[in-house]
Amino acid sequence: MKWFVMVFFLSYHPDGTRDTFVFTSPTYDDEASCRATLLDREEIAMYVMGLMDAYNGMLPGAVEMVNCINQDQFDKLNGLKKQREGKHDT
Repeated sequence: MKWFVMVFFLSYHPDGTRDTFVFTSPTYDDEASCRATLLDREEIAMYVMGLMDAYNGMLPGAVEMVNCINQDQFDKLNGLKKQREGKHDT
C-alpha cells in the first residue's frame, strides 16, 4: 500500500474545513518509511520547497501538523473533495 505525506494548515474556512496539502510524490511503501522522512532535515527542506512552489510562495497559513496517510485515506479524501466540487467518478 502506498503512503503519502499530508500537511495540515492552521487556516479554517467558514464551513469548518481547513487547508491541507498531500504530496503525491514521492510515495512510500510503508508507514515507517513515510514517517522517517518527517524527521529528516533534508526531506523536510524538500517538503518546504514543494509547498512554497505549489502555493507560489504564499502558504494558506502556518503549518499545524504533518502526518502520513495511506492510499485508502487518500482515496477517501479525494472522493470528499470531488463531492464538494460537484464532480463524480464515472
